[in-house]
Amino acid sequence: MMRTNIFLIALLVTIQSQSLYNHDPSSFRNASWMGLLDNGIPLRKLSVIGTHNSMSTGTWGDAFQSQASSLRTQMDMGIRAIDIRCRHSSNTLRAYDRFISLNANLGDVFQTVR
Repeated sequence: MMRTNIFLIALLVTIQSQSLYNHDPSSFRNASWMGLLDNGIPLRKLSVIGTHNSMSTGTWGDAFQSQASSLRTQMDMGIRAIDIRCRHSSNTLRAYDRFISLNANLGDVFQTVR
């Protein structure tokens, strides 16, 4: 048990000393990666890169930030599975993170993805 605890502490110290997140969107561009795939691959056999709360970039502070980059930048980086949560408001579907409006509607998302 003691060895396990020492190992876990050493692992945590190692992880904390490394830069785990890259917030430089210019460091990786791969918008056309899916074009390299064989057209005969069934969708069920693909692992598609995606993001959680894709539009939540900290508009209302760190508590509501899941992503460091805009949806457009994420798409440029190769993200193809997006997580957009909407709520009906004033006859439109608005993007939300929990109870915070992300100042975009579903039409904006569609335009970016297109």
